[in-house]
Amino acid sequence: MVHWSKKASAVLAISILTAGSSLLAAPNAHAAIETNQVMNDITWDNTAAPAAPDQVAARAGSNQVVLTWAPVQNASSYEVRRYDVMNNTYNSVQNNTYAMLSTGITDAMFTDTTVMNGKVYGYVVNAVMANGQKTQMSMPAIAAPTEQSANVKQSLVLQSRINGSGSNTINPTINILNTGTQDVNLSDIRVRYYFTGGTGLSAKNVSLNNVPFNSRNVEAHIVNMQQPQSGADSYVELLFNAEAGVIPAGGESGNMTFTVQRTSGSVSSDYSYGSDTAMADNAKIVVYYQGGPVWGNDPGVKENDPMN
Repeated sequence: MVHWSKKASAVLAISILTAGSSLLAAPNAHAAIETNQVMNDITWDNTAAPAAPDQVAARAGSNQVVLTWAPVQNASSYEVRRYDVMNNTYNSVQNNTYAMLSTGITDAMFTDTTVMNGKVYGYVVNAVMANGQKTQMSMPAIAAPTEQSANVKQSLVLQSRINGSGSNTINPTINILNTGTQDVNLSDIRVRYYFTGGTGLSAKNVSLNNVPFNSRNVEAHIVNMQQPQSGADSYVELLFNAEAGVIPAGGESGNMTFTVQRTSGSVSSDYSYGSDTAMADNAKIVVYYQGGPVWGNDPGVKENDPMN
């Protein structure tokens, strides 16, 4: 890994501006901002520390940013720090200071719900190893939260079907429909499938197949719920990167299949299970757009109508 000494944040400014000189003036262009990663301009005195987490990505929603990164082997937890990005610079980098956002994170994923729409934020992540040693900080990732579009809130529909599988294997095919009049970035969408028997599982237990825009453009995470509900102690969350493209107005994402291998649980007892063998609406698989739910009901919601 290359070690960078403290310096002016010109590199950050160049990286952002190459995507368009109006990005920071118009934060609603967050789709281009949030996928940019810039060189690390934070000094670490201990350059012999273990390598930082990589593949750090920040996805903006409405008053929300979702961070993901590649798991670090032998890490016991992670720490996330945040910067305000102002005038194309991290406003705290001059003094090499930062705001600790969260510690003790055990999954390679964190949701920041303390952000404000219209501002641009930068994040760095480090791991804490089992022996207590901290890694170097990651490359920064940036995101600009924006308000949800009213049209999109009412235009996304998720359909699913079951596929032949054993009772322990979750193996649905899903498709996201865009019934609206404007294109929707897949990078603004998250999908949650709720199930039981997820304790001890990780992204390694999830495989993706037949993804029309390539499975490398989809990230799968398994999250254990703090408050398990009937038919759900965990959920699979699917996230899409910028290269996944868009769902055109009046179009669809195309059918994609994911598989979760587990040692306990029953498919038909899972909250998000749908018994249809042909593609049909499934309101128990929840779709989020820019951080907010726009289709389906999570296990704590009793109504059958999609959230709005």
